[in-house]
Amino acid sequence: YYDKVDLDITNKEWAKNLSFIECNLWFFPYCDNKHYIVICVNIKAERFEVLDSLRHKDFKEYYKPMAERVVKYAINYMNTQFADKTVKWERFTWFNLEKVKQPDDKSCGMYIIRWMRHWEGKYNSALTKD
Repeated sequence: YYDKVDLDITNKEWAKNLSFIECNLWFFPYCDNKHYIVICVNIKAERFEVLDSLRHKDFKEYYKPMAERVVKYAINYMNTQFADKTVKWERFTWFNLEKVKQPDDKSCGMYIIRWMRHWEGKYNSALTKD
């Protein structure tokens, strides 16, 4: 499935005005089998962060192939934006948020909206407030 998804934004008309140079956190919402997650590229912490409100137990098996594909295309695009800066992508590590779990099977979309608004690269109480 993942190899059929077009994630290459480098030639998209709507992406021509994007600029990531001033941002430390880049969010990529992703829907997998009717479940939304967010993949965050955290430049400052040098991490790829997967924010999932269902907290699947086996991160490597469940997310890594899909997340790596999203990150690959994101890096490709970001390298065009950072032509004059050096971002050492090989130093980046993976992080999976494990503190937040949704109470049902329908609210994942609301969780990713809240995370993209309040995520600062670490857990904070605004992520779980009603």
